[in-house]
Amino acid sequence: MSKTFTFEAIGTHWWIEIFDDISDEKLEATKGRLELLCSKFNQAYSRFRPDSYISVLNENRVLENPPTELVRILTYGKQLYLRSETTFNFLTGHILEARGYDATYSFIPKDEASQEICNPLTDLTITEYKISLECGKVDLGGYGKGWLIDKIKDDLLIHDVYHFLINGGGDMYATSDLNNQAIRIYLEHPTEAGKYLQETTIKNQGFAASSPFKRNWKHHNKEYTHIVTDGDTPKLAVFVKASTATEADAFTKPCLLLDPDRLLAMADQEGVAFARFDPLTNQFWHTPNFITL
Repeated sequence: MSKTFTFEAIGTHWWIEIFDDISDEKLEATKGRLELLCSKFNQAYSRFRPDSYISVLNENRVLENPPTELVRILTYGKQLYLRSETTFNFLTGHILEARGYDATYSFIPKDEASQEICNPLTDLTITEYKISLECGKVDLGGYGKGWLIDKIKDDLLIHDVYHFLINGGGDMYATSDLNNQAIRIYLEHPTEAGKYLQETTIKNQGFAASSPFKRNWKHHNKEYTHIVTDGDTPKLAVFVKASTATEADAFTKPCLLLDPDRLLAMADQEGVAFARFDPLTNQFWHTPNFITL
């Protein structure tokens, strides 16, 4: 019989199920260790904390002697800009703040705030000794949770836990159950609570979902969302499966913005699987590698 534990971290609810036969003492130790891991990650990389590396970089425009992990995180983000046909851009913190998605969660837009679109390739310079930011502000919301899920996965494997499901606010990574069977998951309808669109499985894979229906707010009759685009945000729910939770998390943005033909090509090139649902037309579309039961 599996064992589960839950906790709150980085502004979301975590639910971890372990299928291995472990003692209650090891389960409790695992929970404490993972809560600490999440706390340290949030302290280091949240743009909502004034003392984080991200906030220091955003404020001072330079960060000397950055930690190795931050260099890896930001380098990965720059690569994603090209891999996603420039749809993934993590230099959008200033735009989110302008919309009111700030450290105090005011959700009150600042009319005079900058909406400049920055280029991660030219506006962010990274070396092992220094990181320099020329435009915008870094926001890791597009793949930070996936990165943390993969850190949790690595921690579990290092501590001899091999069969598990990590669920961080709907973004997941799963190995398998004790019978080496894939984990079945259900895709939630974006606007109708308790209704499910389809089901799929993940095995040694990450999964992520996103939509403008989940995090949005209105101010003076204008609607805002956490998803930054050049134009109107498509009213779609998107779902992605990939070899890691980081990849799944990051590729939800191109899944939302690119047309099906480009997504089919990207699925082949990047080894990811895409699905999306339009509640207006009730149409569910997916790449052939997404539905695996």
